[in-house]
Amino acid sequence: MSGFMIPPYVSAALAGENRALAAPASVHTVPTCAGQEDHVSMGTTAAIQARQAVVNAERIVAIELLCAAEALEFHAPLAAGAGTGRAHAAIRERVAPRDTDRIMAPDIDAVTTLVADGTLSRVVADVTTAHEGAPRVD
Repeated sequence: MSGFMIPPYVSAALAGENRALAAPASVHTVPTCAGQEDHVSMGTTAAIQARQAVVNAERIVAIELLCAAEALEFHAPLAAGAGTGRAHAAIRERVAPRDTDRIMAPDIDAVTTLVADGTLSRVVADVTTAHEGAPRVD
């Protein structure tokens, strides 16, 4: 069984891609018309780069959460805290613990969806945020 060896490699590769995407889009502007038309906006390119960086970051967080969920399985009978427990339960509703080798892409995709659509944030906030107006309790 390969375990969780490959997902951290994927995460590192996505982080590397995000470093490349962080380069200013303006470095790619090209003057035209003998230097008289050099005000080409790179706003669209910058927006595309920013969006891809967010997608990559969601996937990186999902991989980390998937690894953490699996790690929690090995700490039983110890119990996770309220927020961590809710996140773990939400992940386990979509992704079963690994007991055999299987393709991990569907698991990563499922947790990425939980991150991207705000589900994990909401389930954790439900137990870590006090009533409206009261201070947050962790």
